[in-house]
Amino acid sequence: MIAIMSDYTNQITIIHFSDLHFGSHHICNPEDNTASSDGIPKLSKLVIDDLASDFGATFTDQTSSVVKSEPPVIIVATGDFTQQADHKEFEEALDFLNKVSNSTVLNQKLEKSDVFFIPGNHDVVFTKPTPDERFQPYANFYNKFFAGIRPPFLPHEPLTITQLHTFEKANNKILVAEINCCTYVQNDTIDKSRGQVAMNAIAKLRGHLAEFKTNVGYDNYIKIALIHHHVVLIPSFIEPGRGIDSVVNARHLLELLSEFDFHLILHGHKHYPHIFSYDPLPLWDVNETKIPQLVIAAGSCGSSELPDATNSCNTYGVIQIKWHPAARQARVKVITRGLKRRGLKGQLTPDLWKWETVNVSEKVVAPHKSFPTVKKATVASWKADERVPYYQRMRGQMPVVEVMPSLIPQQAYEARVWIVPHGKKLNSKEELIKVEWSAGDMFRVQTATIETNQNYCVSFHYWGPMLIQAKLTFKDGHHAIGFVYARMPKSEQ
Repeated sequence: MIAIMSDYTNQITIIHFSDLHFGSHHICNPEDNTASSDGIPKLSKLVIDDLASDFGATFTDQTSSVVKSEPPVIIVATGDFTQQADHKEFEEALDFLNKVSNSTVLNQKLEKSDVFFIPGNHDVVFTKPTPDERFQPYANFYNKFFAGIRPPFLPHEPLTITQLHTFEKANNKILVAEINCCTYVQNDTIDKSRGQVAMNAIAKLRGHLAEFKTNVGYDNYIKIALIHHHVVLIPSFIEPGRGIDSVVNARHLLELLSEFDFHLILHGHKHYPHIFSYDPLPLWDVNETKIPQLVIAAGSCGSSELPDATNSCNTYGVIQIKWHPAARQARVKVITRGLKRRGLKGQLTPDLWKWETVNVSEKVVAPHKSFPTVKKATVASWKADERVPYYQRMRGQMPVVEVMPSLIPQQAYEARVWIVPHGKKLNSKEELIKVEWSAGDMFRVQTATIETNQNYCVSFHYWGPMLIQAKLTFKDGHHAIGFVYARMPKSEQ
C-alpha cells in the first residue's frame, strides 16, 4: 500500500518533574542530619540513570521495516524546587536542572532550551512583605539557568513569569504556557499556601494567545499549560487543616485554556499523582465541540513528605502525546516512574533503591465529532442476506478494529485488531487456534496464537486507510478469511 501523507501530526515526549524540594525534607539527605552523605546518590544521577534504562518509553514498530526517528523530548518542572527558598537549596536545584538538561534522555540529547518551568509556593520567601523581596532568590535561580537563552526575570515584576513559549523540532510544533500562580504567597495571610492567578495575568495570557492564534497553523500546535497549584479540586487534594489551597480564579483560567484549545494542564503541589479529563458542559448551553483538557498532577520527585497512601512513593512522569488536527484527536500515554525506598522493615539503604513503573495510563482526547451525523434513511423489512453464511463460515469468530492516534513517530493512526466471538461457544474440536493478520505488502504478517494471545490482538500503524485481512485457522483444519477496514478519522463539524 502506498503511504498517503494526508494528515499533519505533532508528537512530543514530556519528562514531568515537580516538587523536588531540595532542603531539609529531601530524600537524598542522610536520615541523621549530622551523618555523612557518602553513599547517597544525588537525585540527578538517580533520574538520569533511570531515563537511560529501557522501561517502555521509546518507540518501536515491528510491523514495518521503515526506520523511524524518536519524537523530541522536553523537560517541564511545575514548581517547589526548594523547601524554604534558601540560596543553597536553589543551588542544588540548579545543579539538578543543569545535569538533566545536559544529558541524553530517551535517546535525545537535551539542551537548556528544551526546559520549561514555573515557581511553586515554596520557591518564594513568604515571610517578606513585597514581591520584589519574595521573588529575589527565585529570580537569581531562573536567570542563572536561562542565561543567554531568555531575557532576565526581574523579581519586582512577577507578572512576567506568566509567558508563552514555542518549541519546534523535527516538524513538531509545541506551545507552552508557563503560568505563575505564586505572586501573592505570603505568610500569615490567606494566600500562605494557596495559588492565585489574578485577572491581569489572565488578561495578559489571553492577549498573547490571541496574537499568536493569528499565525497560520495555530491548530497544529500541541498546547501545554504549566502551573503549580491544582486548578481543579478533587477529594484527594483536600488536606485537613490546609483549607482549599487551589487556584483562585481557576474558572476563568480554565475557560481561557479551553477557548484556546489547550490539550494538557500539568501541575504539582499536592505530591499526589493523578490524571483526569476536565470537560464540563453546562446543560443549558449549546452543545459545544471543545477539546477536553487532560489534567495531569505530578507527585513529588524529591520530598520525603508524601501523602498517607498505601503505595505512595516519589515519582516523575513520562508523558507521550500525539495530536491530529484534522481529526481533532489526541492520544496521551503517561508512564509514572516510582522510586521504591521502603521495604518490609522500613527504609532501604540507597544502594537498594529502585525505580519501577507504578502506573501506565492512556487516554484518547477528542470532542467526539469524528463520526457523521445520522440522516434520514428509507426503512424496509429485513430480508435474508449473506450475513448468516458469513457467520457460519467464520464460526462466529468476528474480526473487529479500533482506530486511535499512533504513538509511533511518523505514523498517523494505530489500527488495533482482535477477534470477538459471536454466538454459541465452539466445541473443543472446532475452536480457533491461530489468526494471521495482514494489510498489504508494506506490512509484515502478524500471527497470533491461542497459547500467547487470548484475543488474537495485534496492531498496525499507518498513514492511510487500509483493509486488514484476518485468516483464521481452527483446530479441525477449517480456514476462514474475514476483513475489517481501518479508516482515517476526520473531524465532522
